[in-house]
Amino acid sequence: MGVMLMSRWREASTVLLVLCLVGCSDGSGSSADDAGSEQPPGDSTSAPVASETTDEPSVEPTEAEQPQPPQSKPAIKNAKLPVGGQVEFDAKGRSCFAPGWNGGELPSGVQIKVLRYELTDTSVVRFGSGSCPDGPACVEGSAFGSGATSCYLVLEKVGPGDSVLNLFGDVTCESEALCSKVQSDYLQAGGLTITVDGEVVPPEESPTPEESPSPEESPVPDETPSPTGTDG
Repeated sequence: MGVMLMSRWREASTVLLVLCLVGCSDGSGSSADDAGSEQPPGDSTSAPVASETTDEPSVEPTEAEQPQPPQSKPAIKNAKLPVGGQVEFDAKGRSCFAPGWNGGELPSGVQIKVLRYELTDTSVVRFGSGSCPDGPACVEGSAFGSGATSCYLVLEKVGPGDSVLNLFGDVTCESEALCSKVQSDYLQAGGLTITVDGEVVPPEESPTPEESPSPEESPVPDETPSPTGTDG
């Protein structure tokens, strides 16, 4: 009896040992498969993402550049300008006169704008109304100088004598040295003297009709004497 128990115990132990060995074999196999499925650190199936680096600095947003204020050029302010020309009046005592530059050929880089026109004696000559058909009227800001487009003033005779036409304006130059040269060499002549000789004929006026006497003021005719009778 005891021998039989020992024999079965050995058989059972043998079966358990076999089962244990089989289980261990399956576990190690799956571990090997799992280990085989892992990719080595150096291999990859996807393309690597490269981060590009450049030596150029990053562009920072800049503010819009503000326009620079215009730089003022050297100028001679309110200069008395040299005026030339010949004023000729028509039969009605009017003239369309274009003031001319009387200072010589100006160097390049010089601009002149007239600010005002003056007559020293308006009892001799005055500025008239209306416009001239020969060209544009002279106004504040008109260009002046050699080569400038002519403008026209309406002048009217008033009485005998002399009156000086003066022009004043701003002279702009490219440099201080050029303004100094213009001041010393081109602005010495001054205004234009206008002379009116003889008696000035006033504008024609329509004659006033003579007043006819009223009926009350009509003269009474002389009474004729009545005939006298003769005696006899």
